[in-house]
Amino acid sequence: MSKYKNLLLFLLILLGCVCVALNLSADDATNSELTQNALVYVIDIRTEIGGGVSTYVKKGIQKAEQANADAIVFDIDTPGGKVDSAVNIIRSIQATKVPTIAFVNRQAISAGAMISAACDQIVMTSGAAIGDSAPVDAQGQEAPEKIVTYIRTTIRSTAERQNRNPDIAEAMVDKRLFLVRLENGDIIKLRPIEFINEQDAGTQMEILCAEGELLTLTTVEALDYGFVNTQAEYLSELLTQYRIVEIEQDYSENVITALTQKDVLSQQEERRKNRVSLIKTLENAKVERFEVTVADRTVFFLTSPYISALLLSLGGLGLLVEIRTPGFGIPGFLGLLFIGLFFGGHMLNQVSLWVVMLIFVLGLALIVVEVFVIPGFGFTGIIGLCLMLGSVFYTFFSETGDFSVALFWLSVSIILTSALAILATIFLPKSSPFQRFALSTVMSADQGYHSAGIDDFQSFVGKTGVALTPLRPSGTARIENKRLDVVTVGNFINENTPIKVLEVEGSKISVETLEE
Repeated sequence: MSKYKNLLLFLLILLGCVCVALNLSADDATNSELTQNALVYVIDIRTEIGGGVSTYVKKGIQKAEQANADAIVFDIDTPGGKVDSAVNIIRSIQATKVPTIAFVNRQAISAGAMISAACDQIVMTSGAAIGDSAPVDAQGQEAPEKIVTYIRTTIRSTAERQNRNPDIAEAMVDKRLFLVRLENGDIIKLRPIEFINEQDAGTQMEILCAEGELLTLTTVEALDYGFVNTQAEYLSELLTQYRIVEIEQDYSENVITALTQKDVLSQQEERRKNRVSLIKTLENAKVERFEVTVADRTVFFLTSPYISALLLSLGGLGLLVEIRTPGFGIPGFLGLLFIGLFFGGHMLNQVSLWVVMLIFVLGLALIVVEVFVIPGFGFTGIIGLCLMLGSVFYTFFSETGDFSVALFWLSVSIILTSALAILATIFLPKSSPFQRFALSTVMSADQGYHSAGIDDFQSFVGKTGVALTPLRPSGTARIENKRLDVVTVGNFINENTPIKVLEVEGSKISVETLEE
């Protein structure tokens, strides 16, 4: 009997050893599976946010999706930028199923804070800052309430989507709020009247951000308030902390996201361990950086509002100089080049803008016809000018999404073009480059040169005739059976209208309508 007991005990011990070995083998296989084949895409947002950055980020996300990346890390260091471009980036981030991590590598201010809040996770380096998302207009002044409300709602809903405290996000936009921490640790926003009522009621509160201030958080504060997830100094340190997990949902599709090891354990305790499955660790993952190409940097540069306005003004100046000079030369070529760069840069962001460029070209053609074919400046020229200005306005509007901002940059372009034209008129004829092309020889009378018939026109002063063509203001008239080029001194004169010569200056014959 003792022999059977010993045999049974031996078999149980052997079975236990086998189970332990199998379990260790399974754990090794699981760990091996977790660490292999992880792929991370890094997309830089390290400049002022505009239409070019929005297009670049969208292409980067698409590239990561095509490569079946396990996570996307946005390397952020930006002072902010255009709100509409930031909103487009947020929508691209929210549309992807690839887990996203915002790596605030020094600063995420204004639009940068909004983009960070849209990501699944936020990681900050030491000494970094995030916040101050209040919108301002093109002059740097506080935006009207309508825009503030839109931004406040956008950043609040973005924070709610990622289970972040929306009151903290809202305090980054609206300076009319108090952000306070209650005794139980909850951080909430209060309107001024609500804050006063709570004070009168004796509620113990720590003021984190007072009325009249915009919330901007340091790394320590953001971690303390629970607005960001962790801290890392380098990308490699960030990846070491993160795991890709699948969280089982009750009534919707399972969610694949990135979590720190601490958050993984917290989720497993909250949802039961079998509902949070580890997929991969990002430690030692293959990193692919979506490089900012020369073409991307060119688009960033050309679509900057300041550069766009300058290109448009230089292009307009070149075309004005070309119209006022015979033939086609360097000013016309440079004018078309600058206009092409203006529309080309924006077309790289929105391909559909080629139609707008065609409208601009049509307007320019109408003005050329008005100047060189039809005397004076009338309906055709006005239509052409409206088409040109309208196409430019729409281009600015498509980038900013704000009517007043688009109108401001259009006005800046017009004023700058006018100023450059005046300066060119005053100083260009005196410049040495211009003198090389200008004829400086004077054909004076003492050298034997005589103008043809200047004094002959003096005899027509006071004479009457009839307009052979519409005079607006220049045209042709018949005076004493001679066809003469004349110009009006008043309003438009219709064809076949009796006229009278008012004065003669050299070969310029000024006429007015002959009153009965």
